[in-house]
Amino acid sequence: MNIIRDGVCGYVMGGLGNQIFILAAAWEQARRLDVPLYLDASHFSVGGTFRYGLDAIDHPGRLLGPKESPWRSVRINRERVLPFPRRPWGHIFLERDGDRYQPAIEQITSGTTLVGYFQSPRYFPNVRDQLIASMLDTADTEAEASRLREYDRTPAISLHLRRGDYLAVSADRQFIASVAYAVRSVKLLRAMGIDLPVRVFSDSVDLVKDELRGVEGDFDFVEDDGALGTWATLKAMSAGHAMIMSNSSFSWWAAELMHRRSGGRAPVIAPRPWTQTGTAKSDLLHADWITLDAR
Repeated sequence: MNIIRDGVCGYVMGGLGNQIFILAAAWEQARRLDVPLYLDASHFSVGGTFRYGLDAIDHPGRLLGPKESPWRSVRINRERVLPFPRRPWGHIFLERDGDRYQPAIEQITSGTTLVGYFQSPRYFPNVRDQLIASMLDTADTEAEASRLREYDRTPAISLHLRRGDYLAVSADRQFIASVAYAVRSVKLLRAMGIDLPVRVFSDSVDLVKDELRGVEGDFDFVEDDGALGTWATLKAMSAGHAMIMSNSSFSWWAAELMHRRSGGRAPVIAPRPWTQTGTAKSDLLHADWITLDAR
C-alpha cells in the first residue's frame, strides 16, 4: 500500500538547514495541488546521520512512521545515504542539478516523493512567509530567551564560520569560507558605516578562535555552552545588524531570518564560489545580497 498516493512527500535528509529547504519545497507543491503533505524521515534511522529537527516548527506535514515509509535508507559510503523503495512508491521527482532551480517540479502530481535538497527560495514562494513566521515562533527555554534578549539589545555583526563536518568530507567536496573572506567582509561593512562588534558563531569555536587570533577587531565568540539549542542559534544569528555568511544552508536560513526581521535593511554578505566545483549558487542567493570571494 502506498501511503502517500494522495499527497506529496518530502524525503528529509541532511542537517537542519537542508531539512528546512526540503520541507519548504514539498510544502509548496502540496499547497499547489491542494493535497496532504508527508515527510519521510527514514534517512535518520541510519547511523552517522544528523538528527531530524522539523518537529520544533508549525507546519502541515505529517511525519510517516517507520512502518509507513515506502523507503529503506541505505548508507552507500562514508558521506552518502540514499533511499531505495521497499514497496510500490508512486512517482519520484529527483533533483538532478543542485545548483539551479528546476521548473519541472511544478508539473509533479499527487503521489510524488521529492528527493533532493532544493536549495533555492524559488522552490517555495507561496509558503515562504508562513515558514519564516513558524521558524521565528519556535519555543525557547528560559536560558535561550534570556540570551536572545541580550543579543537583541546589543547591536552586532553576525559572522558564521562553519567548520566541523566540512572538514570531514572528501577533498573534492571540501570548501570552507576562509578567515581572509571574513576579514574582507568586516572591512566592507565598516566602509559601509556598520562599525559594530562581530559576534562569531561556529561549530568549531576553538578552531575559529585560533584562525582569528591576531586579527584586528572586536570579536565576541558564542561559546558552545549548551545555552542555545539549534533553533535558538538560528534566531541568535539573525539578531545582528548585518550578516557574514558561510557556505552553509544553516547560514542561509539565519541570513533569511535576519533579512526578514530587518525588513531587508540588514546587509548580507555571502561567499563565492559556494562549492569546490565553483558554482555561484545564483538561484540560492538573493539579488540584493553582496558576494565576496571566499578563498
